[in-house]
Parts: sequence; C-alpha cells; structure tokens
Amino acid sequence: MKHYQATAAVLAISAIVFAGIVSTLRAQAPATDPAAVGGRMVPSLPAPTTEIEQASCVTADCHANVKRHDVLHGPVNVNACDACHTLTDAKTHTYVPAREKADACTFCHVIDVEDAQTLHDPLVTRDCTGCHDPHGGFDRNTLKKPSMSELCASCHQDVVGDKQFVHGPVAAGACGMCHEPHASKNPKLLIETGTELCVGCHSEMQQQLQEVGFVHEPAKDDCLTCHNAHATDFPMLVKQAPVELCTTCHEDVKQAVTEAKHQHSAVTQERGCVNCHTPHGGDLAKLMKAKPVDLCMTCHDQPITTGDGRTVASVSEVMDPDLIKHGPVAEGSCGGCHNVHGSEFAKLLIDEYPATFYQPFDLESYSLCFECHDEQLVLTPDAKGLTDFRNGRTNLHYLHVNKDPRGRSCRACHSVHASTLALHLRESVPYGKWELPINYKQTETGGSCSPGCHKPKAYDRINPVDYKPQAQ
Repeated sequence: MKHYQATAAVLAISAIVFAGIVSTLRAQAPATDPAAVGGRMVPSLPAPTTEIEQASCVTADCHANVKRHDVLHGPVNVNACDACHTLTDAKTHTYVPAREKADACTFCHVIDVEDAQTLHDPLVTRDCTGCHDPHGGFDRNTLKKPSMSELCASCHQDVVGDKQFVHGPVAAGACGMCHEPHASKNPKLLIETGTELCVGCHSEMQQQLQEVGFVHEPAKDDCLTCHNAHATDFPMLVKQAPVELCTTCHEDVKQAVTEAKHQHSAVTQERGCVNCHTPHGGDLAKLMKAKPVDLCMTCHDQPITTGDGRTVASVSEVMDPDLIKHGPVAEGSCGGCHNVHGSEFAKLLIDEYPATFYQPFDLESYSLCFECHDEQLVLTPDAKGLTDFRNGRTNLHYLHVNKDPRGRSCRACHSVHASTLALHLRESVPYGKWELPINYKQTETGGSCSPGCHKPKAYDRINPVDYKPQAQ
C-alpha cells in the first residue's frame, strides 16, 4: 500500500512538472491550436466540460490571443468575460453573445447621434467590430489596425493611392483631425465645414486673410474648391496643375492662356498663374503679388532665351528713374500694351504693331498705338492743331508714315518704353546690325534731326522750312 502511494505521488508530481513544461512551451509558441512545440505538434487540451472561473479563460492553453494586445478592453483586463459572453452549455463549453451586435458595445459605450446628419456606415449597420477589436488593440480605442489611416484605408482605398503629395494628417494617420469616427452634423463626417475646417490647423493663413485687402473667393468659402484634402500629384495639394485649376473658374482668360498663338511662358510653365498672383489673398487688385511693373521686372530685367531659340530683349530701362516713361509704363501698367496671359500678336501685344523699320501704310498695322493716340496723326496731311511735329501746317507724322511701300513705322523714331528725350524719341534705332542714329535737336518752335536715313532736316511750326518737293 505504501509502495502504491509513493508511486502515485511520483506520477502526480511528474504530471504536474510535465504540465508546467507544456504550459511554458505553449506560452512561448504562437497562439494557434494545435501549438508547435519543439518541432512537433502538441494537441490542445480538451475543452472544459464544467463551468469554470472566468480568470481561467485566458491561459497559455486557452484563448491566449485574447490578451495579446498593447491595450486591453476593460472587461478583458479584469477577466470579466461574462460581460459579453454567456455560457449556455458547460458540457459542450458553448457560449453565446450576452447581447446582440452593437448592443453589446452601446451597453457601456454611449454614442451621441442626436444632432448628427451623417452616420458612419459601420454604425448604421451596427458593425462595431468592423473597426474595433472587442478584446484589445493598439491604443485605447482598440482599433483593429496599428493606425487610423490603415484602418480607414481598409475601406477607403482610393484616398491616397499612388499620389505624390499627401496631406500631413493623412500621412500621420490622423484621420480624426478632420473626421468624426462615428457621427457628425456635417457631410462626410467632417468636424467642421468649409474654410473653418482648414484654419483649425492653418491658423497663419487665417491671420493673413484677416489682414489683406483682397481675398480670393474660394479662400473665403471653401479651400476644397482648389485643394484636395487627402492627396494629389501636385504641390500644395492643389487638385490640378495651376493653369488648368485656375481656368476652371477664370474662363475669360482660358483662351489667352491655353490657346493663344503667342503664350506667356510665365503663365504656362512651372507654377503658372501663381508666378504672378497670390492664390489666397493680398493687398493688390487682381491678387497680384507686386505692382505690375515690379512683377514684370523679376524676369524682364535681363534678356530671356525662349524655347525656340529667340531672345526677348531686356526692358530694364523702365526702372530707370532718370528716363522719360511712355504713358502706360509711367502709370505702372504693362497691361496697357501687353496681354500678360497670351495674345494673337507678337510680344504679347494687345493689338497690331509694326515689327519693322519700314512698313507699307495700313491703318490696322498701327492699331495698338491708336488705342490711345488719334489716328488722324497719320491720316491728315494738314496738321494744324493736331500735332507739334509739323513744318508750318505740314503734318510730318503723315509725311513719314503714310507711304507705300516704305513708310516709317512708329518704332523708327520712338522708344516704346522709356527714353532720355521728350516725346519718347530715340537717340538711335536698331537697323540690322547698325544702331542708326536719330540726332534729334529740339528748338522752341520746332527741331531738327540728322539721321542715318536721310540728310539733316529741320522743321518749324511758325516759320516753315522751304523744301523742294523732290527733297522730301
């Protein structure tokens, strides 16, 4: 009898030691049944056939995965399995949910939807476990993914895709910075609408818009008119390249920008419209970044070589305070003569202007000049009361310009931007490789010139110089 008892004791101790070894190995192995131990499969222990203590539900041998989370759901943490599970048959170890679907969650977690206009679909379908693990998760929200962005992307795969530029909160997985997870009074579960949503973070932009004189309409109402809130292929998260984006509203400049014969590279290339305009707000009309002349001179203060090999000459003379400026330049309005977006005319001019020294007379060829100047200057031989450039009553503008085929164009004598001489007269004019001199001298009642195109001649309004017809 004593021998039997000793043998039984040894066997009992051996069983306990073996169970401890198996338990340890199970704890070290992945929580799958059957568990891998030492390269072989160890069968799971059979399910209990009697009611057990709740603290015994999660062991190395049973339901080990339930507590393998960074953060545990409250009931799991205190072993209150019966908060969600109800035993129906101890012999078969069968349990059923203590409450149906979302009722198990809302029994403890109250979600206020009273004023909500938008509900998240999983809330509508009462599928809380679509997003939450009921046992635990990566944070106190027991999400089923490491980050909210990964969780949201499991349904909303098209939010980022392969876009090049991603909004900061999206990249950081902080979808909750803009969206409510369950219900919202706003569309798309947004926490705010329109610009109010964006300035919650972009407070410096809000401050800027409060201080400027002109605010772009989309910036007043809804940043999403121009920006994508999640991701795009364009810098600053704009929805399209600047020109395409701006011309969706500004149709009046669309043709000039995209279809004109002569396009302005400052508009069509790289940053496009925002090279000259501020997209949100500023202190200048038309949201210009600077006064027009100053803005144009950021590029045109030096020669520019175009893509087709042409050279656009510098017009830095417009910034020289000692020069006499042409009217539009003096007013700081390059747009007086140029269409800054694009034009059907060379040099982005708003109308026709002779490009050569000699020009067969055609009134339409001077349409640009006669936007401001009286066309009778070149149509009327008798200049009384019309111009000071006359010999007696002979209109010398008419004499020079109104000829066929070798009428002198306006550029033969006048500088279009600025000059050292009154009336924008040139000191010289390009004539092929030669800087053809003008040598103009002004007198009280007239003047004279000694140019490279004819002999020295003078004119006088009071005492006209007598020239034989053939000398003219």
